[in-house]
Amino acid sequence: MKDIAVVTGASGGIGRAVAKKIHEASAGALRLALHYHGNQERAEAVQAGIPDSFLIQADLSTSAGRQDLLASVLKAGAPYILVNNAGIDRPHEPALNVQESSFDQLVNVNLKSPLFLMRDFGKEMIRAEGGMIINISSVLAHKSLVGSAIYRASKAALEALTKQFAFELGPRGVRVNAVAPGFIETPMTALLEDDMKVQIRSEVALERFGSPEAVAAAVCHLIDNDYINGAVISVDGGMAL
Repeated sequence: MKDIAVVTGASGGIGRAVAKKIHEASAGALRLALHYHGNQERAEAVQAGIPDSFLIQADLSTSAGRQDLLASVLKAGAPYILVNNAGIDRPHEPALNVQESSFDQLVNVNLKSPLFLMRDFGKEMIRAEGGMIINISSVLAHKSLVGSAIYRASKAALEALTKQFAFELGPRGVRVNAVAPGFIETPMTALLEDDMKVQIRSEVALERFGSPEAVAAAVCHLIDNDYINGAVISVDGGMAL
């Protein structure tokens, strides 16, 4: 059986680009496990473009969903790469209006899920004597934007966990890194109001949104360079400067 590269949230714009790029870079040596939660039609379209890939539907905000993901991957082979891409950026609430329900929702998806996936997949990678984990963070871990208090906190904490896991897993053959995208042309950013898009572009040194392929290229750079561990690579056009 082939080793497996797992991409969570593979039905989204960044997930699709990452999965496709990993497949191309590995020349088919890795089999892609494409996770999705809600949009089966979009996930099937991604699968159709990646030979020998397979879909896994799971709610990663729950323990049962995470265990389903791991079990489905192990049935197909040994996990060699995990890209924790699944995430949400809503609800948008100003700091003085944040709700406990919003905290639970955002933190469960953006922090709790990748934390326990790193733990469980990390154990399997150690058994297999090697592997890589790449977490998808955000420029907002480093920059304020009204309405992003909980989202920002979840991504900043994810970067701290990235470094902690890199420190503890590195000696055991597993590298852990992160990519922090800025505003990327995806279905998620397409929902932004036009005036918000104009404001955001004005804060980006390159004065434009990025492409999902730019994020995918950074992910593959972290996979290819075997001396990068515990790093966070910004792919934000200079927004965090």
